[in-house]
Amino acid sequence: MRQLELMGINQLLAVIRREPAESALRERALRRCLDELIEVEIEWRIDYRHLNLGHHNVSTIAPGVGGGGVTGRVDHVMEAAERFRYACRWRNMAKALLGHVNERQRMALLLTGYAIPEQRWALNAGGDRALLEAIKQGSRGLTQGEVCGAQRIIMTRLGYPMGAGQTVFQTAEALRNSAKNARKSLLLVVGEQARLTA
Repeated sequence: MRQLELMGINQLLAVIRREPAESALRERALRRCLDELIEVEIEWRIDYRHLNLGHHNVSTIAPGVGGGGVTGRVDHVMEAAERFRYACRWRNMAKALLGHVNERQRMALLLTGYAIPEQRWALNAGGDRALLEAIKQGSRGLTQGEVCGAQRIIMTRLGYPMGAGQTVFQTAEALRNSAKNARKSLLLVVGEQARLTA
């Protein structure tokens, strides 16, 4: 069997369905699948959220087709392809999954998922100002403490309104605890989703 870290969401769900409930492998697959779904949500919020899906008057896939403005005809298949080209069943599952926790826990999950400490080599040394600039440029090679300190900027990148509130998590420990509680409740939901997607 392949390593869980190399499996996609579909394969992880298959492992979850196949293994007995008390299996350590199933538990690891549940955690890995939850991590992947949170990553899908973060990527969608950072990369695709701003594309205003479904609001184009012409197709970028096939110039001259789709909007009706150029040829006078509307190609409904091309319109649907344009509207949903970034749609992903895993994003819909991730969105539904995050709907099972309250807003504070959702923020904690997104913030803890945002940090990728393994990418620390990508950050330049230069103090707090350089760190904030790196975050604004999209660097995710952060520790949990750095994420907690820059949570306003990161939450803005993730689509939360700018200045919508004060600092939600005062310490990195509070951030970790909230995310841990949310993960605990969502593992059951991921297991149920695996059963339903069979």
